Parts: sequence; C-alpha cells; structure tokens
Amino acid sequence: MPDNSELRFEPADYRVRLFLSVDLSGSTAFKNSTAGEDQDTGSAPRWVTIFQQFYTDFPALFRNKYQRQTNASVGTDGCPELWKAVGDELIFCGRISNTKAAIVALNTFIATLHLYRKKLLDDRVELNVKGAGWLAAFPEPNRAVQLRALDGQADLISASEALEKAADQSPFDYDFLGKAIDTGFRVAANSKPERFVLSVQLARLLAGASPELGFAYDIRLEGLNTLKGVNRNEPYPMLYIDTLSHLPMENARRLQREVLRENDPPTRPKLYEFLQEYCAVVGTDEIMLGKDANAAAVPAPESYTKHRGKIAEHLLSEKGREFDGDAGEEADSNEDVQIEEPDLEPLSSDTG
Repeated sequence: MPDNSELRFEPADYRVRLFLSVDLSGSTAFKNSTAGEDQDTGSAPRWVTIFQQFYTDFPALFRNKYQRQTNASVGTDGCPELWKAVGDELIFCGRISNTKAAIVALNTFIATLHLYRKKLLDDRVELNVKGAGWLAAFPEPNRAVQLRALDGQADLISASEALEKAADQSPFDYDFLGKAIDTGFRVAANSKPERFVLSVQLARLLAGASPELGFAYDIRLEGLNTLKGVNRNEPYPMLYIDTLSHLPMENARRLQREVLRENDPPTRPKLYEFLQEYCAVVGTDEIMLGKDANAAAVPAPESYTKHRGKIAEHLLSEKGREFDGDAGEEADSNEDVQIEEPDLEPLSSDTG
C-alpha cells in the first residue's frame, strides 16, 4: 500500500462515513441548578466534573462495547472515532465499507447511550442523553477538509486519496462539509431522549438490510417536517428509533401508543419502498453497500464516477503547479532581486 505522500495527487476512492451524535439533554438547567453549582467536592462546580466525565467516559464505553461486538464479517472497519465536540454534544465519525459494519456501530452506539443514561440515573445526575445518526458519501457530493498539517508534511489536497485516507484514520484533524453533513445536523436537532433520529439515507440502508445482519431496532416514522434548506424545503421524513429504556416515562409512552393505536412500526420492506419513492422525488442518491466484508464490492455511484475525471485533472494540475513552483523558486533564489519602494502620494482628505 502506498503511503500518503504517493497518494497526494491520486483521486480519492469513493467511501461512505457514518456519523453518530450523542448530546447531553437538560444541560443548561443542570448548570444553573443547586446540584450543578455545588462546589463542596472540589474547586470547580459539579457540572464541570460531570461534563468532563461525559467527554471521556462515553467514548471509552462506546469503544469497549464495539470491540466486543465486532467480528470478521465487519471487515477492517474500526469503531467510529470522536470527530468533534460541539458544546454538550459529541459527534463520532467512521468509514463503513459494508452494511454489517454500519449495523454493528449503530447497535453498539444505542446500547452505549442506554448504558450511559442508566449511569446518570444511578448517580442521581439530573441529565439525560439523546442521539442521532446519518451517512455521507465522499469525496462527492461531500468533502473532507484538512484543518491542520503535520509538522514537516505538505498540505493534503481536497478529493485526493491521501486526504481521505488520513481523515479515515484521524477525523478529529479534519472537517467534513457538504449537503449530507448539513442535513445530518438538521436531523440531529430533532432528537429527544426517547427518540434516536435517523437521516433518510441511513434509514434506507437499514430498512433494506437483510434480517440476518442483526439490526436490533424498529424504525418508526413520525411524519414529515420541513428542515430549513434541506431538499429544496420539501418536507423531510422524521425517522427514529425508540430509546425509551431507563426513562421515567417509558411505560407511559408505550401505553400511550397502544391507546392511540400507534404501536406497530412500518414493516421494513414497506418503509424501504416509501423511502425509495421519496428519494426519487427529491433527488437523493441511494447509498449502496455490500452486505458484509465477504460480499462483492458495490461499484461507486454515477454521482461520483462522473466527477472522478474532473478531480483527476484538477489533481494533475496541482501536481504540475507544485513542481513548477519549486523549480521557479530554485531558479529565482540564485538571483539578487531589487525591489524599489513605490512613490506614495499623500492621502486625500476627501473621504468620498
């Protein structure tokens, strides 16, 4: 396998990343509560300690549970890593090369969310957790962007395999931009402690998955809401997974569904059919992945292949510009360059 320096001018392979978000619910109220402001146990308010524990304990629990659930059918995909912390929210990102990998990551993440909620409950901390998940394809129509270069290494170029490979390995050093990322954040804003929300692309992948892959949850549809700027403001399906475990209202919510005759989620084939029709109308690409690591690779979609040639041309021009620039700098360095200071005219008092 070539190292990243040899991949700097190679067009990136098509890849899919899974984004998973967990957010502390009720954080503002807790910070302003007597319990949150308590400093009897140290120099900092109690909420600071609780939040620091969340930043370290949740990723560790997630990673530990993932390692116990992953197997050969997942392939080489690892546990999604922390991408960024946004206030009280932690967002994880990981490349997934097959549907089984997505299912293992999602099953594990939701199980971790339930486990962490129980920990907060047992510790009598008046906080909760809520979550969301979405998919995004790279390097089209979404892009990874390098935030910082390593010492002594050249900057990586957008849409190159070197940049995308590095972002796979260390998402914390990169940003991810594009319409699927924007949609994901819009979707995540609708999460609740009792509802883990999903993007259409992720729900469609899961609804179309073979039962033997072990997806552990039903997907429900609340209705359609307009998400600002998403799908030309066409109403967006609000899809979610129940995360009622360890909530005080768990039994009441289940009984409420029975009373309102909302207990049965749609069947996966019917949900998949609906999402296919919806995406055909709004023009959303279907993200296609092989069943597991043993399945044949699925070809990249046309939305990427039609851009790959343009990406290759751009990277080739960048390569030429870089080497031409180096040669020019070496030639110029042997010459003394005299720069004359320009004659400056006094500033006019007329400010216009």
